[in-house]
Amino acid sequence: MAPASARRRTPVVIVIAALAVIALVVGGIAFWRSTADDGTDAAEQLAGTLAEGGSDLDAEVLGALRDAGATAEVALADAGDAEDGTRTATYDWTWNLPDDAGTWEYTTTATLTKGEDGWAPQLTPAALGPELEDGEMLAVRAVDPELGTITDRDGTQLYGPRDVKVLGLDKSQLAADQLDSSARDLAAALGTDADRYAESVAGAGEEAFVPALTIRVSDEGEYDLARAGQVPGFHALEEQRPLAVERDYAPGVLGSLREATAEDVEKSGGEIQAGDQVATGGVLAAEQDAILGTSGLEIVATGGEQERPLHEVDPVAGTTVRTTLDDDLQRRATAAIADEDSPSAVIALSASTGDVLAAALGPTGQSYPVGLVGQYAPGSTFKAVTALSLLRAGVTPDTELQCPATASVAGRSFKNADSMDPSLFGTMPLRSVIAHSCNTALLLQHETVSQAELADAATTLGIGQEAPAGLDAFMGSIDPADEGVEHAAAMMGQGRVLTSPLAMATVLASVQNGATVTPRILADSEPAAPEVPTPLTEDEAAQMQEMLRGVVTDGSLDDFADLPGEPVIGKTGTAEYTNEEGELALHSWVIVAQGDLVVAAFVEDGSYGSVTAGPIAREVLAGQ
Repeated sequence: MAPASARRRTPVVIVIAALAVIALVVGGIAFWRSTADDGTDAAEQLAGTLAEGGSDLDAEVLGALRDAGATAEVALADAGDAEDGTRTATYDWTWNLPDDAGTWEYTTTATLTKGEDGWAPQLTPAALGPELEDGEMLAVRAVDPELGTITDRDGTQLYGPRDVKVLGLDKSQLAADQLDSSARDLAAALGTDADRYAESVAGAGEEAFVPALTIRVSDEGEYDLARAGQVPGFHALEEQRPLAVERDYAPGVLGSLREATAEDVEKSGGEIQAGDQVATGGVLAAEQDAILGTSGLEIVATGGEQERPLHEVDPVAGTTVRTTLDDDLQRRATAAIADEDSPSAVIALSASTGDVLAAALGPTGQSYPVGLVGQYAPGSTFKAVTALSLLRAGVTPDTELQCPATASVAGRSFKNADSMDPSLFGTMPLRSVIAHSCNTALLLQHETVSQAELADAATTLGIGQEAPAGLDAFMGSIDPADEGVEHAAAMMGQGRVLTSPLAMATVLASVQNGATVTPRILADSEPAAPEVPTPLTEDEAAQMQEMLRGVVTDGSLDDFADLPGEPVIGKTGTAEYTNEEGELALHSWVIVAQGDLVVAAFVEDGSYGSVTAGPIAREVLAGQ
C-alpha cells in the first residue's frame, strides 16, 4: 500500500463498545418473509444487510473498521438446516482494507428464528467478527513503519531519525491563575513568542501538555533549560523525530515534515487525516512515500478479559534516498557564507552532470531558500548570455566595440559601474568588454541582437527550464517580447530579467560543459535533456570559455588567478535595486568555474560582485 502521508507516531485506538446480544429487529432491520417459509431467503438477504451495516450492533462491533475506511463483502456460505423454527447460517466475510492494505477474510455464523411475522436474525458479536465473545468489539491501529533516510552522494546521512526533547507545560500541574505567567516565563526562557504561546496554553484542554519548543538533544546546551525547569508546570518529553542532521542544513533541498493542517485534510480527499505528518518541499516531498515508508494495520478484539490480535498487515519500511549533495562541500559553502548579515546563498554544481553539490544559505534574514527560489536581476553575470547572443550575430571576441562612460537608449541614460577605471573608456574588443564588464558597450549593441535572440541564448544556457525533480526552484525568466529600454537593460542583466543563483550557476555550467546543463538533486534518477532550439556549438563554447577566462586574467576576478589547479573562468555581477527604505542598494553576484566545479555566490544587500560575493566563491574553490 502507498498512503499519501505518514501516520501519527502515537497510534490512536478507536474503541467501540458492544452490546452482549441484540436482535437486529431492535436495530431497525425488518423481518423477512419467505414464500417457502423455511428461512432460506431470509438467510440470503441477511448477507447483504451484514455487508451494508447500519444497525446499532454493527456500529458497536464493526464501527472502528468502517470508520477507518474498510468496506465489507458478505456471502452466504451455507444456509444451514431449519429445525424447530431456528436456522444457523454461515457467512464468509471479505473486508477491503483502507490504504491498499489488502483484504481480510473470516467466517461467522448467525442464527435466524421464525416468529409470527417471519424469519428474523438474532445476532451477537460473534456473528459479525471472528469468534468474538459477548462484550468484545474490533479496534484498529496503525502500525508505524521504520523511517528511511536521505544521504549525500557518498552515503553520509543527511536526514533521518533524531533524538529530540519536546519542551512545554503540563496544564494538569497548574492552577488557572498560573497558566498565563507560566506560559510567558517559559517562552522567555526558550526565546519563543510569549503572546502566541500564552494563547496556545489558554486554548488547550485542562489536562493537556502544550508543547512550546522541540529541540535536538544534541542542541540542549544552546538553551537555558535550568531556567525553563524552574517554571511551574514545565515538562520535557523525549522522542525521536525525522530531522536534518543539523538545523538549517541545505534549507529547501532536504525539505521537512509538519503536522497536517485542517486545509491539508480538506484538500486531500480523505487521504490525509488530522494528526498525519505531511512533507513540505525538497527531496522529502518528492520522495515522501519512499522515505516515510507505508503504515501497517493491526485489527484486534478488545473489550474482553484480554486483547486478542485478529489480523495484521506489516508496515513497509522507508528506504534510503541518495542525493547529489556533497556533505564536505555543503559544509564548506555554509562556512564561507556564515558571516553574511543579509539574505545570501552559495550554489555549487557539477558542470558535467548538473549535480547540485551544495546549496547553502546565509545565517540571517532569510524566510525562504533564496539560492533556489529567489528571483533577482542577475546584473553583469548575465553578460555571459549577452556575449553568446552577440557571437551568434557575427560579433567576434576581437570585434571592437564602443565603451563610453555613459550611454542613452530611448531617452534613458545608463552608466558603467563607479569602480570601472575611466582610462578604459573608449574602444575595446568584445573580450575586454566582458573582462572589464562594460555596461555601455553592450547596451549600444541592443540593435545588433533582438530580445528574442537574447532570450534564445538564455535558453541555450539553461535559463527558463523546468525545475529539477525534487527541488522547488526558479530557473529564471526573460520575456522575448521586451523592446526599447527594457531590451537594452536586459543586455546588461537588468530590466525585467530575473534569475536565481541556481539558474546562474546553470548558465556557467553550460558554458563549461559545452552543452545545456540540467540540474539534478536525486542521484539515482536521470533527468531528460532539455529541448533547446539552438544548441551550444563547440566553437561557441570555446570562445565563451576564453572570454570568461579573461575576466580572471585581466578583469574583475583577478583575485582568482593564483588558485592552483585548472584555470578558473567566471563573471562578476552587480545589480541595482531599491531597498525597503527606498534607497538604492546592490545585489552582489559571482559565478566561477574550475574544472568540473561551478560556484554561484549571491548576497542580496552587498557591494560590487568582486568585493562581496567574490571572496565567498574563492573560499569555496580554494577548499578543494
